[in-house]
Amino acid sequence: MAFDPIQEDCHRLVLEALRRDNIPLTDAAAVERLMEQFTRNPAPLIVHDRDRAGHLIAKVVEAVDYRIPFIPDDTQAEQEETAAENMLREAAALDPANWDAQRMLTALTAESNEEYVQYLVSKCDEVEHDLALKIASAQDPYEREAAGDLTRRPYLRWLAALASRALISGRYRMSLEAANRSLDFAPNDPAGVRHTAMLAMAKLEYPAEELKRFRSAHSVPYLANTPLRRRPKDAERDLDPWTLIALMSTAWRELDYEGAEHYLRILVRSCPHAAEALYFQTEFPDGVYARVNVGVGSTDELVLALSEATPVLQEGLGAPDNASFAAWVATNDIVRSQIDERILRAAEQGLPFKGGDL
Repeated sequence: MAFDPIQEDCHRLVLEALRRDNIPLTDAAAVERLMEQFTRNPAPLIVHDRDRAGHLIAKVVEAVDYRIPFIPDDTQAEQEETAAENMLREAAALDPANWDAQRMLTALTAESNEEYVQYLVSKCDEVEHDLALKIASAQDPYEREAAGDLTRRPYLRWLAALASRALISGRYRMSLEAANRSLDFAPNDPAGVRHTAMLAMAKLEYPAEELKRFRSAHSVPYLANTPLRRRPKDAERDLDPWTLIALMSTAWRELDYEGAEHYLRILVRSCPHAAEALYFQTEFPDGVYARVNVGVGSTDELVLALSEATPVLQEGLGAPDNASFAAWVATNDIVRSQIDERILRAAEQGLPFKGGDL
């Protein structure tokens, strides 16, 4: 569902090494040898400025998306953020055509989310045009191999960032348009923008039937991530959390509380610590490179989906009784009963209740 920066760096450097030494793409032994070299020490594979720029980005992603958010010491976190920003500046200088470097640097230095959104909008057509030129100019087998996948990914990450950040800024139609643009370009949706689209549609008050039609229209990536069920009715159990949250929100907004609770029950049973995730609704930092990698069907995936769904969960906030959608979810008996049961079980075992591995 998400991009792997290390795997991408390896793929890019191996492909460039094959091209440099004129080794056929079909030489499996050479590919394996180069991949082993990357694992041991990638330095010999880094020859050109663009190689180093790409490698720096992989190191930055490892820091800003997977390590820094979990560093408890603020001073250490700030030091690592500064180091990451400096690496991005170096990457952007080494390879000015590296759109990942340009975008991520802006994400880290923009004064506000709105400023970042404006930047993404202003450069989007240029990124698309640059990609079209690279695809059209691919001459040798190595360039054509890259043009079929690797070369396209920065553009997909650009659109995914635009969809995600536009959703946060309340520009739901822009978010949906960016997601649809990405899906038109890459129907297999490696960036997972279909999930952002679901949340944008929920905010735009699309009816449930429209949400289901959207899933049908983009069935390829959805089916790729769900097991085959014999009975159509069972398929609801395999709906991703973004879809379930969107459908639950739609039912709740229409005062169909029975329908909303139907989807809430599915969510509560979806992973080991679902009730805690639904109760605490912990916000998870947005990935700067792309949506972070989490296991399908895991508690981490639900935490991530709930965090991205914050604009949806805030529905009703500020009403006289402060009856927000988030409060309805957290205080619903379906959620509370699961938590109470776990508190009781922990007490019986003489253990403290830690609220799950959140």
